[in-house]
Amino acid sequence: GCLLALVLHRFTLAAAGSGISRETTEKIALIAATICLFYGPFAFLESDLLMISWTLLLTMPAALVLLRARSVHTGGPGVVARAAASGLCLGLAASERPNLIALVPALVLWVVWFWPGRNRLRAAAALTLGACLVVFSVAALNHAAAGRWVMLTTSSGINFYIGNHPGARGTFDEPWSEADPDFTARHPDLEEASVTMASRLARRELNPVQASDFWFARGFDYVSTHSGETAALLLRKVGLFWNAAELPNHLNFSFMKASTRFLWLMPLSFGLVAPLALYGTVYPGARKLIDPSACALLAILVLVPMVTVLPFFVADRYRAPVVPPLIVAAAFGAAALLGRLSSAVTRRVACLHILCLILAGVAMAVPLTRIDQSRDHWLLAQAYKKQGRLPEAVASYREALESSPDKAAAAQIHNNLGVALAKLGQTQEARWQYQQAMTLVPEASLAHRNLGLLMMRDGPGASGEAASHLLVAERADPGDLEVARALAALSLASGDHERARRLALKVLAAVPDDPGARAVLSAAGEAPTP
Repeated sequence: GCLLALVLHRFTLAAAGSGISRETTEKIALIAATICLFYGPFAFLESDLLMISWTLLLTMPAALVLLRARSVHTGGPGVVARAAASGLCLGLAASERPNLIALVPALVLWVVWFWPGRNRLRAAAALTLGACLVVFSVAALNHAAAGRWVMLTTSSGINFYIGNHPGARGTFDEPWSEADPDFTARHPDLEEASVTMASRLARRELNPVQASDFWFARGFDYVSTHSGETAALLLRKVGLFWNAAELPNHLNFSFMKASTRFLWLMPLSFGLVAPLALYGTVYPGARKLIDPSACALLAILVLVPMVTVLPFFVADRYRAPVVPPLIVAAAFGAAALLGRLSSAVTRRVACLHILCLILAGVAMAVPLTRIDQSRDHWLLAQAYKKQGRLPEAVASYREALESSPDKAAAAQIHNNLGVALAKLGQTQEARWQYQQAMTLVPEASLAHRNLGLLMMRDGPGASGEAASHLLVAERADPGDLEVARALAALSLASGDHERARRLALKVLAAVPDDPGARAVLSAAGEAPTP
């Protein structure tokens, strides 16, 4: 946050018009740095350890280098080196947010238009080569690691389909979550789930690149056959992009702000910055404070990321790259507004402008979508469970159930709550939670699995019912070794030695030293292979 504030301070100094006094420019730069320091979502994204924080520290310095270098009238390697460094920064930013690669051709055009004649073509070439060097290096690393040439990412296909499928709302939502809640529960990692589901639908094994192509094809098919719905969805995405809400695809900023004290010390938000930024670029009194080339550069830094996000879906981390240039524009807008307020002649007009900005902020604050906070409580509970803090995990799971909007999510939470309760020794309530999950989603295989394993503790009298639950789990995931081990033991107890041997061998093929499977194999009359 402090580094970005420093970069925005320097950028604002470089962006000021030539007729502006040094003192006024310093004040505007200080406003930009202050807004950045107290902008809550930046601290949230940084504390979540997301790479988007570093992306912001790459795109804005890249733009700053170009902005400063435009005034260098002498040619030579220095100018070329600056442009190449800017390209390297943009390439690194695109390695984390691939849509930002579109900034390269846009900034090449900016260089050709605004730079002095002797330098522009060399700088444009150096900028392009710097970005290409990073992109091809990433592709080479991907090839060395996985044997496939992947330019930047293999998740673009599923991200495109999330934004363009029947039922898409312009926000993050796994497209199979309603149709197959059990699959969603078993495959929480989006990229792994997208490859697995694509392979299932294609009826053949797909690698990540092929899976990405598969989802792209499905998304394009939807777009081509539902032009009206796609147009309406695109307009909705524009509204979501400029809405004050921070839309999550991981942790929820609003939830974390309510739970974390330090975020209350950073009260500035998108709903304040965006109207001020619009004022700074549209109102003539503010626009005259900005150098025309810098104004064009700010427009590129906002419009290109926005346009390249809209084909996918809107989320806080995908919108974040437009915030730093908006903060710079907002600083100029705030300076112009303060200047008019300080004069008795223009104070009344300034008050009217402030009223319009407040109305714009209120309009942006109107919710366009409902955020499922049960996911936030669930993520918090998962973190507690991972740390071994089971009582806190149980409390968070219960809060998640109270706010869960759909039965598929509630079934998953009931199952997770049952697991935590079982570890605490509260087996009766754990059993009830598993049964609740199966009532909501009869095919909830994880609940069947966990209930079957729990019932095995009840002795031979419950073995038949335990086996029936475990068989449901086995059908859903034949590779679950714990289920195979449990069914092997139940088969042995029921006298089905052939099935017991087969299941034990299956476990030993994956884990040769598994003591449970070796014991079953020995009891079934076959010596395990050393």
